[in-house]
Amino acid sequence: MNRYSVKFKCICPNNKKTISYDLVIETDEMIMVEELTQHIKDRCSEGYHERIADDLFSSFGGEQYMIANHHGVQIETFRK
Repeated sequence: MNRYSVKFKCICPNNKKTISYDLVIETDEMIMVEELTQHIKDRCSEGYHERIADDLFSSFGGEQYMIANHHGVQIETFRK
C-alpha cells in the first residue's frame, strides 16, 4: 500500500475565498508525484470540495480522504 499526502489551495466559486485542502490517497498503484501535482494545478484551482474529490478519485483511484474548512464548516470526503 502506498500513501500520498498533499496540501493545496483552491478558490471557492461562490465567494472567491481561498480554501486550504489536505488530501490523502492510499493505493496499491504507483502515482507519479509530478502527475498528481500537475493535475491539482491544472484542474483544482477553483471548484466545490465534493466535485474536486470526485475528479481526483476518477483520475487516481485508490482510497481517498480530503478535508477542508469552508467558512467555519469542516467538510470531509471519502472516496473508494
